[in-house]
Amino acid sequence: MSRMPPFSSLLKSREVEDPVNLWMHRPIAYVIASGLYRTPVTPNQMTLVAMLVGFAAGALWLVGTPTMIMIGGILLWSSSILDGVDGILARAKNMSSDIGRALDGTADVFVVTATVVPAFIYLLRTYDQVSLVTLLAMMVVAVITTLPQIYLYDYYKEVYLHATRPGEERRRESVDKAEARAAKAKAEGAPIWVRFSLNAYVGVLKNQQRVVRLLNPASIDIERSETTEKSAEIFRRHNHGPMQLWTFISLCPHSYLLAIAAIIGRFDLYLWFRVVGANALFIIALIWQRHASSRTLAEAEQSGLDWPGHHHGHGHTSVGGLRGS
Repeated sequence: MSRMPPFSSLLKSREVEDPVNLWMHRPIAYVIASGLYRTPVTPNQMTLVAMLVGFAAGALWLVGTPTMIMIGGILLWSSSILDGVDGILARAKNMSSDIGRALDGTADVFVVTATVVPAFIYLLRTYDQVSLVTLLAMMVVAVITTLPQIYLYDYYKEVYLHATRPGEERRRESVDKAEARAAKAKAEGAPIWVRFSLNAYVGVLKNQQRVVRLLNPASIDIERSETTEKSAEIFRRHNHGPMQLWTFISLCPHSYLLAIAAIIGRFDLYLWFRVVGANALFIIALIWQRHASSRTLAEAEQSGLDWPGHHHGHGHTSVGGLRGS
């Protein structure tokens, strides 16, 4: 086997990563992947390891002692770093696969659930600075707004990568294709973990699709477009700013901020951030992104680019994968 490819060649793009993930998590993940490069370890196995470490964090939080809370925080942060190893290893070994993308996407959702629920249970047991009704309301707001934020970051990340890389065929996967793959796996008697991951992934993609259609359907035209040097220039000019803001409410900041809250024993700070800070950023990012999508389409039309949405409307059903997080 050849030498491990250089770090820069294994990054999707520096433009779609938050600073902590880019300058801290990714280099550590690259070192780990380098150590595994010449071993039989596969990207899918690393996805499972990262998921199990995240589950362990949630389990320790259910114990609820200060020491277990702190150790759980360290484990969750470790899980967030390990979550980047699978994508780097897949690109280095040229082992990217549809099953890998499905497994990675569903694993992320499971780790979020397996850690947020125990954190909130701990708060219900211990936090007495607000009434129980207020605390429950804050938790509901945090849960129902966090997933759309993560979905939209992933969506705009994939669109950004497609729209700024002329000459590369980087189409987002359709729900129909994902459903067909899940049906084929069932018909062929694939292992239960494969079928479960593929079916769960279809659910993730459908939810992502609903959020995108509801909040910014104009971006679907950009997703469907052919990328040229001219269109990439137009897209980057309008969308670089909102993309940077999306990175701050993506899955990675969610994970390391929750981990830090656990390490210092202040889950309440994480809850307040999700309800107030993250949602304020979300509203700004959403308004900015809708404006950017409209400006992108308008300038593309003025420049004579024949993009699909100018003639066929917003009927596309394509949604994205989460691999390489």
